[in-house]
This record gives sequence, C-alpha cells and structure tokens, in this order.
Amino acid sequence: MRAKQYLQQIEKIDKIIQNKIIEKEQWFAIATNTTSQIGGERVQSSVSQQKMADATERYYELSREIDQYIDSLIRKKKEVISTIEKLKPIEYDVLHKVYIGIIIPDENPRTVRYLSLEEVAEMYKKSYPWATSVHGRALKHVQDILDERKNDNE
Repeated sequence: MRAKQYLQQIEKIDKIIQNKIIEKEQWFAIATNTTSQIGGERVQSSVSQQKMADATERYYELSREIDQYIDSLIRKKKEVISTIEKLKPIEYDVLHKVYIGIIIPDENPRTVRYLSLEEVAEMYKKSYPWATSVHGRALKHVQDILDERKNDNE
C-alpha cells in the first residue's frame, strides 16, 4: 500500500465509525420503540412482549458487533497515527492536519476537518510550495516506514 492511501484510510475510518454509531442509535430506537400495548383489550399480549424482547435482543447483538467493529477501526487509526508520530515534528503536523484532521474550536465540536495544503501553508504563514514540499517529504518517510514493516514481516 502506498503512503498516501495508507493515510487516507483515516478519513474513511472516521466516516465508517460515525455511520456505525448512527446505525447503533437506529437499532436502539427500534428496540425501545417496540412497546407492548397499554390499555384497551389484552389480546395476544405475549406476542407484543415477545416482539419487544426480540427487538431488544437483536439490538444488544448488533450493538456488540458494532462496538467490536468500531474497536478494530480505532486500533487501525491508532496504528496510522503512531506511524506518523515517528516523523519529524513539522512533517507529523502537516500530515496530521491533512489526513488525521483537526477540530476547529468555532465549529461543531464533533466535526473533524481535514485541511488542504493551502490551509496548512496559511496556518504556518508559509507558501503553498513549502507545504507541498513538506508533505512530499513526509509521504516519502511514511512510505519508508511501511516498506521497512513489510520487509520485517516477510
């Protein structure tokens, strides 16, 4: 895998985690909205109770699966982050802002923003070519780390 693809996994992982959290919330809503009938005739109340029990059991099964999947994604994200932490501070910071993202204080606190190289250059009060140069060097160093890992595993 090339360094850029390796780093781009983070944004995809973040989106998958967000979607899985939403999916878990939806299953919770389904499980908790399936209630037994209150009042009126009490015909087939055991069916309604069984339906609620089935929905609740299904929620817990899916919730556990989703949590395990999220945990595996978080482990992968930590692996990628620990890889770029091996770089020089400026290279780490540029890759972090572009691929790991940052939370902007003035924006929604749950929103991660992935900065462009233009935005990174502006943050450092440097030129765009400076940002692309640092970015390129950092990608090369990440690729060296990935190649070394691959060679160690063979």
